[in-house]
Amino acid sequence: MFTLDPYAAQSCPRKTLLSHRPNAESTKLPDLHRLPAADQFINLVHNQVKAGRIPVRDLRGQATASHEDQENACLEAMDAQTPVILGGLLPRDWDGHRRGRAELLIRAEDGGYLPAIVKYQRALDARRDDLEFKFSPLSQVSEPRSITGWRFRWNWRWANALQLAHLWRLLEATGYHSAQPLGVIIGTDELPGHGLVGSWLDLDEVTVHAPPQPSEATESVQVSALERYDYEFASRVELAEAVREEREPRIETPQPVVTRECGYCEWWSDCRALLADDDLSLRINKSPLDRHEVTGLRHAGITTVTDLAAADLDALLPGYLPQVAHRQGSEERLRLAQRRSRMLVAGVELERQTSGPIAVPHAEVEIDIDVETSREDRVYLWGFWINDGEASHYRHFSSFTDLDPDAELVLAREAMTWLRGFVGERQALVFHYSAYEVLRLSRLTTDADEVLSWALGFAETNFVDLFEVVREHFFGANGLGLKAVASAGPGFHWRDQDPGGLNSMTWFHNAVHAATETERTLARERVLCYNEDDVRATAALRHWLRAPNE
Repeated sequence: MFTLDPYAAQSCPRKTLLSHRPNAESTKLPDLHRLPAADQFINLVHNQVKAGRIPVRDLRGQATASHEDQENACLEAMDAQTPVILGGLLPRDWDGHRRGRAELLIRAEDGGYLPAIVKYQRALDARRDDLEFKFSPLSQVSEPRSITGWRFRWNWRWANALQLAHLWRLLEATGYHSAQPLGVIIGTDELPGHGLVGSWLDLDEVTVHAPPQPSEATESVQVSALERYDYEFASRVELAEAVREEREPRIETPQPVVTRECGYCEWWSDCRALLADDDLSLRINKSPLDRHEVTGLRHAGITTVTDLAAADLDALLPGYLPQVAHRQGSEERLRLAQRRSRMLVAGVELERQTSGPIAVPHAEVEIDIDVETSREDRVYLWGFWINDGEASHYRHFSSFTDLDPDAELVLAREAMTWLRGFVGERQALVFHYSAYEVLRLSRLTTDADEVLSWALGFAETNFVDLFEVVREHFFGANGLGLKAVASAGPGFHWRDQDPGGLNSMTWFHNAVHAATETERTLARERVLCYNEDDVRATAALRHWLRAPNE
């Protein structure tokens, strides 16, 4: 007997296949993909629901109890017709192979329950038609309202609806389900006058693309979230049963395809061993093709970037496009992938798209800036590379502690006070790569904060985003991130063997929490070295962009 969790239907099918092998042993990886800010947001939502007008039963405190005790507590709360239940663990459905915990269970008008999930992401888009949008404020989360002008982001968040469908099917097995398949998603969006809201989704509404069928040469049709879930979940159950019974699955055995999920998958080493170094999904990491797109190409005999670089797309497209109708802009995505494949085969990482001089402004004082943030989304380091006519040097303002909002503000004021004093009345420009630093300043600044208000005003006129310059003039085989561009253009190399923003979050955590002073010191030095290289890379990039003009 086995059960699958609410993520199985939207996750890579190979995970199900590999995890149900007899005596399967995985490589446990640290859970770095989940930001603490997401947990903080979920707690914020729970607290707002509890502070509202609707009676709530909070079962989160029973998370350490036995599975059976938690299931019984959830059943008791539903038996008592509790309007809202937080953290309820639903009884396992052994026959249906399902298990799951709902962040919220909401009692519907018919007396049954519907599931709600909380996502640390945008869930809504504005719209200009007069179609109905159903939502509920968190203070009255069980009482839906209707307005126009908004819609759920089905194109981007449809997989979340599969998670709701799983939980609704699990409720159905208990007999406590609402008569109509409904679910609620609470995202980070705030509606004017209502604050955070829950979006009410009809899981029977035809809103998502049908599963891609490689053998069919017809356009994809749309189905309901519940239908798509049933198909996807059934395929995972079949894979699990087949491997447990040591037989061939009655469906096509999924082959490894590199996706974002691989970065935190415990089975990655198993899949990597089956991929060629030139594998299409492995090599193209910018705007990568998804699992169904890669599978469609593999059915056409295209498995590597070398294959795709040489392919005749006009001959390929008639058979390929019907297989990937689930994806908007699939032809353009394929042509971009081919362009990147040809560059990779030719050994070209950066391709100029324009001609003539590239305009990068000069100033008497030139400073490069980069910030580092913790897993808790606090800026703990402001780094600067300074060139004011003398020898260039690095300056930083940092706090290797667990910052609260007040401490983060103190550090930002310290950095911006220094910047204002250093610049003085001189002509100065501050260079950065992407708008992140300006966005952080904007988030921290209030009208009452004189120092940060100055900094934000100074940024509007004296900060230069080199990413916008690069994007106008170049196309990158590996994208246009700073590390890709600074390496391919000016040939800059980071001293750390594994540089990256996510990695730096781990280094910061170790700099604060490692067991020994030696470990903390080494992690601190690693962070500072990495940040210094980021600002030095920005300086090297601006010099390189100007080089043809000088």
